[in-house]
Amino acid sequence: MPTKEHLEGQWREWRYAHVATMFRPYGWTSLVAQYWLEADARGETFELLPGTWSVEAGKVIFTPPSTGASLSVNGEYPAAPVEIIPGRNQTYGHGKSLPVYFGVCEVETIVRTKTDGSSLFGVRVRDPRITTRVEDAGVTAFDYNLDWRIAGYFTPTERVEYEADTVETGVRETTPRIGTFTFEHKGKTYKLELIGKDTPTGVQPVAHVRDLTNGPVTYGAGRVIELQFADKSNTRIDWIDFNYAVALPCAFTNFVTCPIAPDENHLDFEVLAGEKRPVQGVVRTTTYQAG
Repeated sequence: MPTKEHLEGQWREWRYAHVATMFRPYGWTSLVAQYWLEADARGETFELLPGTWSVEAGKVIFTPPSTGASLSVNGEYPAAPVEIIPGRNQTYGHGKSLPVYFGVCEVETIVRTKTDGSSLFGVRVRDPRITTRVEDAGVTAFDYNLDWRIAGYFTPTERVEYEADTVETGVRETTPRIGTFTFEHKGKTYKLELIGKDTPTGVQPVAHVRDLTNGPVTYGAGRVIELQFADKSNTRIDWIDFNYAVALPCAFTNFVTCPIAPDENHLDFEVLAGEKRPVQGVVRTTTYQAG
């Protein structure tokens, strides 16, 4: 195993990059709106955006206004209705989405489901002028502790698209499960369900966990930990490092649909490692009102 100094140095660099990404101009803390479109929506209007919005054959369609300011879609002002492809646009380069702006604000669409399984579509607005400053949010972490880098093993399974309940009441998010990670802590065996997050460089295994620090010490809805494959075939994971545990975006904004941690990932001990609860909290309010 690498030395503590080596592992701590890697973690320190990663920690800096993670915080910088979270609080970047179009990061999670810049979200100012989250609008919803039902599967049969036609000609909807939104307070912070121009034109009208519809859903046609499962696609979010923006119709530009006849006069006045419009969206910029991939560097052009559309002259006719255009699909706004779901994804996280320029900030994260997610999927096949394109950069969409209204003035300085970035616009993105997302696909979710309702509790009855039917489709639901969201439109989000990010405003870099209101991005929370990291010093205001009060984001800190425990010092790196080698004891929280725990050996274990990965049991891959066939990818299953699991519909998880989210912090947004009535809205579910697809979270692909790819297997389990098993480890021991103080003589007891634990098995975590892992999510396979799709990234431009491949699948990133993630554990979304709750533990006894949630609320008073760390973020109340749990934290997520990125794990690393130890082979090119993505069938082996040797460690979970709880020093990399971080709060979900819903710790900083209402305009998200963070999944709720699965029951299998509720730990019955304190994880005194990773990111602590932000000083600046969010009073949870819902943005989706079922029709």
